[in-house]
Amino acid sequence: MKKLFTLSFTLMLISTAAFSQTIFTNVSFRAPVISVNFGHRYVETYSMSKYQRDVLIANINANYNQQVKQAMNLRIGAAKKIDLIQQLQRERNNKIQNVNDRFFDWRNKYNYNHYDAHFNWIR
Repeated sequence: MKKLFTLSFTLMLISTAAFSQTIFTNVSFRAPVISVNFGHRYVETYSMSKYQRDVLIANINANYNQQVKQAMNLRIGAAKKIDLIQQLQRERNNKIQNVNDRFFDWRNKYNYNHYDAHFNWIR
């Protein structure tokens, strides 16, 4: 009876060790990684330099020009082309306005209207 109990206990231990390996590896590789990071500094969230603003506006204008060229190549009526181009203009103006709003925000440390050369708040 002792041998049977010891054998069954040993088999149970070995099987749990073997099965637990696959369960833990499946869980570790298949579990989604959730990154909740509240460590952003307040100023860094709203920072945008003049160069970054200019690059974003240049990209917006380049995309607009490409979309206008594609719209001009469409085989639709002139009135529809004009409407499409005006819609593209409104979208471009909204995107540029959003970029400018972010740059001229008072929280932007590169906005020279509110910060000095050492990024200290000017009152």
